[in-house]
Parts: sequence; structure tokens; C-alpha cells
Amino acid sequence: MGPGSLGWLLKELARRARARLRDYVPDRVILARRYRRTFGCPLNLRNPQTFNEKIYWMMLYYRPPLATTVADKYAVRAYVADRVGPHILNELYGVWDRAADIDFDALPDAFALKVNWGWRMNILCPRKADLDVPATRARLTEWMRRSHYWTNREWAYKNIRPRIIGERLLVDSALITPTEYSLFCFAGEPRFLRAQRDRATHLTSDTFDLNWEVPPFVIYRPNAGRVVTRPSNFDEMVTCARRLSAGWPFVRVDLYEVDGRTVFGELTLYPGAGGNRFIPPEYHRHWGDVLQLPEPQW
Repeated sequence: MGPGSLGWLLKELARRARARLRDYVPDRVILARRYRRTFGCPLNLRNPQTFNEKIYWMMLYYRPPLATTVADKYAVRAYVADRVGPHILNELYGVWDRAADIDFDALPDAFALKVNWGWRMNILCPRKADLDVPATRARLTEWMRRSHYWTNREWAYKNIRPRIIGERLLVDSALITPTEYSLFCFAGEPRFLRAQRDRATHLTSDTFDLNWEVPPFVIYRPNAGRVVTRPSNFDEMVTCARRLSAGWPFVRVDLYEVDGRTVFGELTLYPGAGGNRFIPPEYHRHWGDVLQLPEPQW
């Protein structure tokens, strides 16, 4: 091992040691630091006013056991089937506790693999012959080692039993990744949505109200300005979102339209890990006023 390699190893060991020490810092301290870095001001937990402050409050003080279920990309399937019906669930090819257990020969030519406790822990395979199986197993194994909770202290992920799920790769009849419709629901009522297109290539985002009109604000990024037609199944999407969000102070319901069919994506209790940016900024307070916090629950 040369001097350069030794230096890199020492730095890597120091980085890992810092990460482990950070695990012992309370959630409230970590979140307060992250909020200040993101928004340049202190986090107000005594009297939260903005949408993001209230999302942070819920990470810390609203922890019903059901939150773990809806954040789990596998366990949530039973929740969705019970509230809406199994017809909106994506086809399931398998569930595994270890990457080594996956029988790739038994999977279809195109599929998606996901780790159930994370964000962006997805492998999309449009053609199995092109898949590097050893590298895929290694990546999944790495994702299974550490919960996404430790990344942003999003509590709902903390107690999820890690599993890998195999599902149908969602593409439309033209083999294009379908548009994702994220409905922002407050106390069981969808209030606006974000439509994201071309996620796998050149992601664009547009914000709409439920009348499919452009509202006086956007979230995350400016509208792409491309024509996004109202999907034929939009009324069904809104009905599904109402049923899935009932009883929650806030939840984002992600759905897809695949050749006219509504397909469930996921439920998100803490969109953007509390880093949502509204443009213009006065809508931080507007949607904060709409989000009514529940009693603390542990």
C-alpha cells in the first residue's frame, strides 16, 4: 500500500467514525442543524408556522406505528389494497430478505428492484441481458445495510424491516416511463399536484390545482412549460388519493397513469425531507396554515 492509498484509507476511516458518532446525536439536534443550513434561519418547533417547519415537527412528534407501514414500500401494499383495492397495485414478482436470494433467471426480461426502506434505492432493468447481476447484488446489499432514516432522520423509515421487492417495470405502450402525479393531501383532501415527466432521462416538473389549472406558485423548481394534458383517469386518481390520505394531517400520494390505468407509487409523509421550496416564498406560510398539526403521538 503506497502513501497515497494509506492517506485515503485514513480519511475514509475517519469519515466512517464521524458518521457513527453522528448516529448518537438526537434527532432534534440533527434536524435543527439541517433546517438552518437549508433555510438560513432557526427551526421553530414551539410554534411552527411554515409548511416545512410543520413537516419537521411531524418527524419528531407525530410517530404513530402506522407511519412505519405506509413508508414501507412492501407493507404499504396491504394498506392500499384495504383502502382502495388491489387493482391499483403494481404487479409484484418477488420479495427477498437478501440480494443473494434473488433468482434473476425467474424474473421477466424487464423489471424493477427496490429496497423497501429507502429513497432512490431503485434498479430499473429494461432488458435483463444487459444487467450486470453481480454489481446489482452488491448495490442492493449495500442499500440493505443502513436505513434511509439515518440520512435525514425521517422517523417513519427507522423501524422498517429491510426487504427487496421485484415489480413490473412501469412503461407505457411506447416503452416510455409514465408521468408521475404527486398529489399533496391535507387532512384527507388533495389540494394541488406535481406532474413529473421523463424521470429516467430529462426530468421536468409542473404544478397544477385540481381543476388542472396552473396555480400562482410552484414547488421545488419552475414549471417546465411543456403541455401536460389532464390524464383520462385523473378523477380516479383524486378519489384514490382521498381514500389513502384520510386520517393523516398530511401525506403526498404518488400515482402513475399507464395506458389509462391508475398505478400506485408510494406514500410520502415528509416530502423532500422537509426541504420543500415554494416559489414565491409566501406560500411556505400559506400551506403551513393549511396543514393543521395533530396532537403529538409516539
